[in-house]
Amino acid sequence: MKLKLLFWLLLVGNVILFGLPRGYFGANATERREPQRLAEQLHPELLSVLPANSEKLASQTRSQAPASAPSASAAAPAGADPAAAANTAAPATQPPAAQVAAVTPSCTEVGNFTVADAKRFSEQLASLNLGDRVAQKLTQDVTSHMVYIPPQDGREGAERRIAELRRLGIGDFYVIPDSFPNPALRSGISLGIFRTEEAAKAYVGQLISRGVRSARIIARRSGAGKQVFQLRDLSPEARTALDNIKSAFPDQEIRACSA
Repeated sequence: MKLKLLFWLLLVGNVILFGLPRGYFGANATERREPQRLAEQLHPELLSVLPANSEKLASQTRSQAPASAPSASAAAPAGADPAAAANTAAPATQPPAAQVAAVTPSCTEVGNFTVADAKRFSEQLASLNLGDRVAQKLTQDVTSHMVYIPPQDGREGAERRIAELRRLGIGDFYVIPDSFPNPALRSGISLGIFRTEEAAKAYVGQLISRGVRSARIIARRSGAGKQVFQLRDLSPEARTALDNIKSAFPDQEIRACSA
């Protein structure tokens, strides 16, 4: 009797195990554990076929397109020119062509002319009709650098500074006389003349270490000046003509300058 009961229990259990995964007894175990997959299943009875030019299909396509990259066809109305749609899709921040092709002003400098050569060069340059785009300047070559103490209170101020220099142990100096060509330096104290600015700066450093803090540097220039021509915004034709004129002055150079 017990064997028969055990047999029927085993048979019923096998039938249940066989039919349960196949849905013979309702929803299977997998469906009960994963209800979200049931929600994601397609419902064929709800599907419908739309024609290619359906407005409903177009609206669904636009709603699914990324907001950051709208297509040219979506931005333009139906039947619009494709070229117009492409222009509509172009970035609004693109700079105008006139701004891209802006020309940077230029400055060209010629020579260190003597007075006679400057006159000849100016006469030939007049044929270019550059007007106010030409400027003529006088320059002087720097020949040396002077370390000095600026004047203050005339001769009496110079005497006080001399006494201070001697107290600091500095005896290499002289008082700039009243006959000096530059009146702004008269009664000042010259502490030395140097050929280069670097040497003058090095001496000023030594003076500061010894307690002299009022020393300055001034460039000394030659008496004979040189003439320099500056020309602005030359066209290619004018630059070619300038090169031809300059060829008659082989000792002069053409260089860039600040406008």
